[in-house]
Amino acid sequence: MQLKELGEKIINGYKITREEAIELYHAPLEELKESATKLTRHFFKDDLEFCCISNGKCGRCTEDCKFCSQSRFYDTQIDEAPLKTAQEFYEEAKDSAKKGIHRYSIVTAGVRLSQKEIDTVAEAFDRIQKDSDIKIDLCGSLGLLDLADFKKLKASGMTRYHCNIESSPNYFKKICTTHTMEQKEKTIAMAKEAGLEICSGCIIGMGESIEDRVDIALELRKIGVDSAPVNVLNPIKGTPLEDQAPISEEDIERTIAVFRHVLPDVVLRLAGGRLKIQSFFTNLYDFGINAQITGDMLTTAGLTVNDDIQAVIKSNKVISKIAAK
Repeated sequence: MQLKELGEKIINGYKITREEAIELYHAPLEELKESATKLTRHFFKDDLEFCCISNGKCGRCTEDCKFCSQSRFYDTQIDEAPLKTAQEFYEEAKDSAKKGIHRYSIVTAGVRLSQKEIDTVAEAFDRIQKDSDIKIDLCGSLGLLDLADFKKLKASGMTRYHCNIESSPNYFKKICTTHTMEQKEKTIAMAKEAGLEICSGCIIGMGESIEDRVDIALELRKIGVDSAPVNVLNPIKGTPLEDQAPISEEDIERTIAVFRHVLPDVVLRLAGGRLKIQSFFTNLYDFGINAQITGDMLTTAGLTVNDDIQAVIKSNKVISKIAAK
């Protein structure tokens, strides 16, 4: 099947198969780019959404994710910090909204927050959403919570929950052994049951195969995500992946283009690792990216909001909030 014909079928509702997605990865790059651009513009025009994250609680995580500087299993010289106060979260969200950022997410280390900590986050969300001067959507990435937690947070103003599946079902166990992908997907299912939108994605460049990346996209399609963040591994000294070789620009472009064909109406969000790809990250807009995290990441520096705004303007994109499908 010709790529142009496949793209038209996808626009009309066709879901590509695993075999087609793997074959697609090896298509001529310019044709792949053209097809991905057409799909993105069909579903999202030239809109590009900004979000930001708050490192709400840092370090000494009980989990052993091999990419993470916050795991207590590894010597990464990361300082531990308790959960921020509701006032601190409120001020951050207020400042982010003033900068024109569309979404503000609280991200915390650890397998999950305690009930007292959830109450603090709920208090913060409640204050933010009741302030008519703060125009920003609220998201959370707070670990493996349960249905009651999600209902409480939704009632306080949270609209979207983030829980990355990180890698493919086959490769996940090589990255983390202290919890399973099944636990993550159960958490996501409960968040959906509570009426929350879902943001779930992955990290590429951890040694996974092309087939693994295709399987990630297919798993996200099965879950039914609204937003899929794509992180490019930033190897952290002291973690098991500190010496992982970087993947190429073309490899990243092809991966994102395949994601766009598997997930045509899902927001593809460029996330962690952006300083590693600073010289070419705007090229990824033409391969399917239509959102990005701006500012600093959890434990690594990012690009400033102004840097990102200028990059978007030069790329002829329109900074705009994107509604869930």
